[in-house]
This record gives sequence, C-alpha cells and structure tokens, in this order.
Amino acid sequence: MLKKLSLAALVAMGSMSVASATDLSEAIKGVQLGGYLRLRAYHESDKDYTTRWRTTAAFKFAIPVDENLKFHTDFAFNWNIYNDQSTAGSATPLNVHMFADYKKNGASLVLGKIGVKTPITATGVGEAVAAGAIATYKVQDNLTVAAAGLDDLVNTDQVAVKGNNTYAGAVVYNSDVADVQAWYFNVDNTIDSDIVVMADIKALKANGLTIHVDYATASLDDSLSSDTQSYMNLSATFKQGAICAKAGYAVTGKDGGVVTLDHDSPLASVLGTEQQTGITDTTDNNALYANVTYKVDGKTSVKAAYSAVDIDSSNEILVGANYAYTKKFNVYAYYSMKTADNDGDNNEARLELKYKF
Repeated sequence: MLKKLSLAALVAMGSMSVASATDLSEAIKGVQLGGYLRLRAYHESDKDYTTRWRTTAAFKFAIPVDENLKFHTDFAFNWNIYNDQSTAGSATPLNVHMFADYKKNGASLVLGKIGVKTPITATGVGEAVAAGAIATYKVQDNLTVAAAGLDDLVNTDQVAVKGNNTYAGAVVYNSDVADVQAWYFNVDNTIDSDIVVMADIKALKANGLTIHVDYATASLDDSLSSDTQSYMNLSATFKQGAICAKAGYAVTGKDGGVVTLDHDSPLASVLGTEQQTGITDTTDNNALYANVTYKVDGKTSVKAAYSAVDIDSSNEILVGANYAYTKKFNVYAYYSMKTADNDGDNNEARLELKYKF
C-alpha cells in the first residue's frame, strides 16, 4: 500500500500535518497560565532534624472555550529534604484539579474536581479538594448568593470528612459600612450544621480603623459529640501612613470549638504568628494576639507579632521582614520563639523565595 502512494499524496499529507500543527499552536495561544515557584528553608530547634528544605511548584492553566466557558486544570508538586538522614525526604504531586467554569449574566457554575475555598477550608498546595459543583449568583452589585454540593472532600487536617458528602450555602453582602458573609455547612455523618458569620465593619475606615468579627456555631453528628460547638474572634486593625497595627481576641466554647475543617482556613488562621496560628477545634480556650507592620519603602516592610494561647500557656514572639525584589519575585524571612508547657518550646527560622507568574 505504501509503495502506491504518489509524491503528490505525500505532499498533501505533509500539508495536512502542518495545518493541524498550526491549529494547535493557535489554540495554545489562548491558554492562560498562572502559578508560582517557591523555595523555603527552615531551621527548627525541637525536631530530630535541624534544617528542612521545602520546594513547591504550582501551575494553573485556563483554556477559554468561548467568552462564557473555560476549562481549568491545576497541579502542584512539593518536595521536602532534611539534613538528618533518619528523617525521610518526600516528593509528592498534590492538588490535581480539573473543572469547567461557566459565567453568564451574573451567574457562575464550577463543575469538576475543585479546590474548595470557604471560611472552614484552605486551598493552598495539599489543601481541601473535592469533586462536585459550586454555583454563585450576583443578585445585585453588592449581594451574591452561593451553593455547593461536593463528594469526597479530602485533605482537611482538623476534621476528616473523606468519603462523606459536603453541602454549603452562602450569602455575601458588601457596602461602604460593612462587608458581611454568612455560611451554612453540612457534612454527612460528621457535621449536622455549621453556621459561620464573618464581618468587616468599616464605619471608621476613613479614620484608619476597621473592626473584624468572626462567629461560628456547630452541631456535630452524635457519634462525635452531642454538645454545641462555638467560636468567636474579634480584632481591630489600624492603618496610618506606613504603619499597620492589629490586635485581637479569640475564644472557643466550654463544650468545644469544632467549627472548621482545616487549621489553615480563614476562620481558624487569625493569630498572625507562624508556629501557632489559631485555636478553633479546641475546648474552653482563648488567645490574645497582636502584630505591627511597618512599610520601610515601596519594596521593604518589617513585622513584629505576638500571640498567647491559654490552653497550654504558650507564647510566641516573631520578627520578620519582606522584600519585593520585583513585582513577581518576593523574599520573606522570619525568626520565631515559642514557649509552652509540656516541652513545647521551639525556635524557628525560615527563609522564603517566591516567584509568581
């Protein structure tokens, strides 16, 4: 059969191949790429190892189908290397997502394997991911409603919900006086109801002051607890010129504070220090925290932070600095000293280099 092919036929086949390649290159031109490369080096005094290197590469691709529809795929890789040979290193592919995103006339539908970003979950590398659908609708310029149904939510480190369906609904309201969001969550066989309200009160923003309030109450499945879980966080932020200062107080209920699925979630991670970040999911606990950031110039800022957690009498003091080498490349370093009961003392230093694209 091959012997019977003419020179003209071969030329025609070559032309077809070139045409196909041209079409593919045109398609690739429309792909939107984002993500980051990050290198971290840690020194920790309370570990078997003293130095850990952690490198992360995250890539996000968005492929436009038309003006309303996009296909997305995200993936990341994470490597850990330790200077102590008894501590094994690791190289892990993480957060492989693929989903369709449709937007039209104020409505949005995300369908597929999704990174789940809510007040009680985190969406960094290795964080919450599930298969399902998330829908939002912009009722008016300052009012949005949302609903979600998700299968097999994984990578939550506070409460494991793998294998259970998760449902959520939300209302988000923005105005010159306050930004408010209210959420409802239900997780089969785990959380019967979890109600979360978060608000930024901006009535005094012209004077540099913003008040933030978090409140959450949850009813767990009887197999976990019959007690009502509760949590509240109140903070004030003052900005004036190059200075930004923040102070706050967080408290959990006497019967428990299991109101979030992940310690890195926005609801949980509020203390502003690095070794202790929040107190949700603990019982009858409270924390005081404060931090100050000073912007030295357009590229450099320095920070001091303090947090005190009652349950284990722990205190952390942190000093750090951030330098924006370019708009896309950033250098961050800190030194943290933590003291706590039950041999919980640790000194930690970290250097981070991060490039965003």
